[in-house]
Amino acid sequence: MTIPGKKFDPERAFRPETIALSGATTALGQNILANLHAANREPAPAAADLAIVADDAADIPAAIAAHAAQGTRAAIVLSNAADLGALARAHNIRILGPHSYGMVLPGLNLSTLPATPPPGRVALVGQSAALARSVIDWAIPNAIGFSQIIGIGGNADIGFGLVLDHLSRDPHTNAIMVEIDRLRDPRLFHTAARAAARLRPVVALAPGLRLRDASGTARAGVEAALSRAGVLLTETIGEFLAAAETLTRVKPVRGESLAIIANSAAAGRLAADAALAQNIPLATLSPETAQIVALSLGTTPPPNGPIAIRGAATKLAELAALLSPAPEIGGILIVHTPTGADDGLAMEALVACAKTIKIPLLIAVLGDATGAAHRHRLAQAGLASFETPEAAIAGFRHLIRNRRNRAAARELPAAQVLTIAPDISAAATIAAARPAGQLVQDAALAVIAAYNIPVTLSRPAATPEDAAAAAADIGFPVVLKLSHPDMPTNRIAGSIALDLPDADAVRAAGHAILTRLQQRGDLLAGATFLVQKQAPRGTQLRIHAADNPTLGPLIGFGVGGGDPDDLAGLAIELPPLNLALAQALIARSPAAPQLAAHRGAAAADFSAIAATLVRISQLVIDMPEILSLDLDPLFAFESGVIAASARIRLRPEGTPRPPLVISPYPAALTSHYEAKGQKFLLRPIRPEDADAHAALFSRFPPEDMRFRFFSAVRQMPVEQIIRMTDIDYAREMAIVAIREENGETAGAARLVRNDTDGLSAEFAIGIDPAAKGTGLAAALMRAIIAWGKSQNVQEITGTILSDNTPMLTFIRKLGFTIHHVPGEPDIVEAKLTP
Repeated sequence: MTIPGKKFDPERAFRPETIALSGATTALGQNILANLHAANREPAPAAADLAIVADDAADIPAAIAAHAAQGTRAAIVLSNAADLGALARAHNIRILGPHSYGMVLPGLNLSTLPATPPPGRVALVGQSAALARSVIDWAIPNAIGFSQIIGIGGNADIGFGLVLDHLSRDPHTNAIMVEIDRLRDPRLFHTAARAAARLRPVVALAPGLRLRDASGTARAGVEAALSRAGVLLTETIGEFLAAAETLTRVKPVRGESLAIIANSAAAGRLAADAALAQNIPLATLSPETAQIVALSLGTTPPPNGPIAIRGAATKLAELAALLSPAPEIGGILIVHTPTGADDGLAMEALVACAKTIKIPLLIAVLGDATGAAHRHRLAQAGLASFETPEAAIAGFRHLIRNRRNRAAARELPAAQVLTIAPDISAAATIAAARPAGQLVQDAALAVIAAYNIPVTLSRPAATPEDAAAAAADIGFPVVLKLSHPDMPTNRIAGSIALDLPDADAVRAAGHAILTRLQQRGDLLAGATFLVQKQAPRGTQLRIHAADNPTLGPLIGFGVGGGDPDDLAGLAIELPPLNLALAQALIARSPAAPQLAAHRGAAAADFSAIAATLVRISQLVIDMPEILSLDLDPLFAFESGVIAASARIRLRPEGTPRPPLVISPYPAALTSHYEAKGQKFLLRPIRPEDADAHAALFSRFPPEDMRFRFFSAVRQMPVEQIIRMTDIDYAREMAIVAIREENGETAGAARLVRNDTDGLSAEFAIGIDPAAKGTGLAAALMRAIIAWGKSQNVQEITGTILSDNTPMLTFIRKLGFTIHHVPGEPDIVEAKLTP
């Protein structure tokens, strides 16, 4: 029997004051008990903030029931146990595990990990105890401390989502390291990671991605998903640790160029080679900076090569301090090779000068006999030190990637939105192809065309004679292709003829194809022809969409015309795409150089390519029946694009599509409102609304801004506008009212779900003064309340200044009750049960 009314509180669970322990006589239990005694703590005899379950597997269900009956609402299960999720639901208790390695807090080890790291500002969340031990073993000598270490284990109940939500609010945590084995709910993980990464750096390691998918597509998909969330994915444990080192100890980069200073010319050149191999540009010194350095060195430094120095041991530090103010330098790498007795003095000089340097300072101290001690000294002083220049450069690369992520997050997207109004014939075409399980050539191109993507004019033909007649109808020149449902994606050699100028050429080509393939034994029974208008000369591109078992649909983009089974050359992104995301996908693909102007040829139409990617993304979202889609070739040229070949495979009937990791735009929530001669479109907010949203707040009088933000706010920061408009539709909703006559945003209502269980949510609303008195505010609130109800939100709350009389009157009319907030005489809370 559980105690009713007591709720799970993540803050008390993850930073418990009282701890219960069951299974104290087992080996695991003895270990936890010893750790508690070492921290001068004793297990709580009854209800506790957290229970550690160290029982043998057979005793775990009874132990969980006993803890829950006493009122404990959170538990960590250290060993293996079946059906923990069901146990959690049955007993109203949240469980971390099975096989969790426990939790470590500063001064309190509630884990199976043998060592307790020093306290610090980094949090580690993961599933592998062995990897956690390795991280701790690295952290202790490098003086990296931890705010919290949490073992997810088997992820049966409490998973990454809830833990990341907690750490994103934890005032003791400045950066988060995440080791991922398997995700139970990728969408929940993504939403929580996105929320956390907006507040602090998040670095991830996902072992086994290439092992599970040698093509690299899975890893590219995970990297794309994490990048959309603002998380930095690393590939090796060395990168994982280097990223944690740099993101927690090094200042943010000012630019992407690196200045290298070394006490050895050879070591400096090796570092420069390593930087260039990683596409990191070497800083080019301005004449003014070069003159300052020359005065210090007594010789003119190379304009962009490494600077090698000789002389006093303190010279490395002095030169770093001289270079740091130069605007052309994004970061500084110091490479130190052993020289002798003065090395210690060089380290002390670096420690002293680091306090004055405002850009990233990374130090590679080579060697072990003396180098290890020097690195330890630098680490103790809080500097980022590395064994090799390559490791330091990897750290700088992580800083650059983090800078790019944050720059992208701060960038206001263009207001342009691609309107997609597909022809309903696409659904009918796919339904008709269900028995065959696929659509090829003309049928697949018909579906593509229904999404307003230009396709080559095509006609099916049964014989070479029919093909000649169809070609005359289409207009010359044409392409003739053999067509068959079982035709391999990469086509049979000799089954296509290009640039056919007239009907006789088409007829002759058709007979030649049939004869050639028949003689080779490659002619498929029942094969026919497809006649297509010859596409304009352009760059061949490929768009490929297919399911990933964990991430759902992925969209690949790259060069066309190659091996259809080779996906390694495609840049990967997740739907939904907008124009900005599509353009970024194009820019990082291997096809990008071919699309730029070169050798006298004009640049391809990037906007048309981006629009095609957005339309394919929408097609994949709209049609869950699609298992895979291949558009190859898609020809791109100066004035647009045209698709020449396509294949769509359908999933077996009754097989559901894996859930989308990123929630698509909820267009179904769009509605219209009209009052007092004013017409408004009510719809979910989009990132492209940023400028209009900022303009809305600029029209608020000072009193409205005080009521809305509880302080005298004059102008909304760009970062806050972005957070308001680029939202996670799985976690929150904002409905905006758009004036139909001019596109202005006239109001917005917002509902943010509680990130622990989603059962409660907080509202906010703001209305343009010119729209007050129209009933628009009530319409927006009703829309947002209806959304909350559809998401099983059971309580909606909002805090209101007690002198905001108009708001209090308005909210009461909507059915909210008003309650005083203890200790806050100026604030009241409004509550509604939808």
